[in-house]
Formats: sequence, structure tokens, C-alpha cells
Amino acid sequence: MIQRRDPTHAPAPAPSQRAPAPSGSSDPPARYEYRSEVAATGPVDGGTVRVVLGSFRTPYLGMAVGWLFAQAHRVADGLDPGPDAHWVDPAQRGALVTSPSLDELPSAPAELRAWCADPGSRGLVYGRLRAGLPFAVTAADPTGTYTLHAVRVDAPVPIRAHALPPRRPAYA
Repeated sequence: MIQRRDPTHAPAPAPSQRAPAPSGSSDPPARYEYRSEVAATGPVDGGTVRVVLGSFRTPYLGMAVGWLFAQAHRVADGLDPGPDAHWVDPAQRGALVTSPSLDELPSAPAELRAWCADPGSRGLVYGRLRAGLPFAVTAADPTGTYTLHAVRVDAPVPIRAHALPPRRPAYA
């Protein structure tokens, strides 16, 4: 089952609730950056191992959300490619068999695909990240747990070392 959760359990203050920087402060202005990650956690040789399958940083909210959805599709297709996958030999497609007993187990690929297909999912991700709240979606099955996570962080804006002097009018 897909679990949507707040990984920090403590919401970050909205931009309008942040204290303004004191005048004359030496702190550089800030912009937002979005950091996203997809990870798998599962049993390996009697222990539990966490593997980061990908990470992404961008100053653009839309790119961060698009990356999360693309990664959900990538993980789902990597775990359970359909018989219409481009690399499956057309002559062998009829030989692929599904087991009825496996249909009763939870399926992370099916859950990730359902999350991507849900029209409200994209809006939920946009809303949480725009508000400064972290977002995570987790799908689990017997092979492991797959988590997609995104968070908005403040990133310093580079300041030019040699600012140009103000222009004077040519007619003065």
C-alpha cells in the first residue's frame, strides 16, 4: 500500500511565516532548491540494505516533480516490465506466465504506477513542496521497500564580487 508521509514530522514554516532578515545583515539572499531521491531498502544476505537508486537537485519545482514521477515509472518498469516492453521478443510474449499466487501479494510496481496515474498525486506533491513541506511516497512488496522523497531547501544566491557602479545619465 502506498504510504504518503511527512518524513520529518515537523512542518517547515511557510515563506510568509519566516522571520525577515535583519537590515544590514551579512546573510546572502536565499532562493529555493529542490532535492529529490529514490531509494530501495530490502533484505540482502540476512541483513537490510538501503541503496540510493538516484538523486536530483534543481531550482525548479516542476522539474523536481517531473523527476519524481519519471523515477516512479522507472522503478516500476525495472521491477515488473510488462509483456509489451521493447526488449521482449514478440515471438516469446505468449510464453510469459503470471502465477495466481503472486497476484495476492502486494506489488510495489503496481502501487507506483497507480500513484502516477492518480490525478491528485501531482497536485499533492506540488502543494507540499511549494509550502516548504517535505514529500515522500513509499511502496513495499516482498522484494523490498521503494521510497521517493523530495524536499525544498534554501540555497544561497551567489553574489557578484565586483558589482557594476550605477549608471549616470549621459546628459548630466
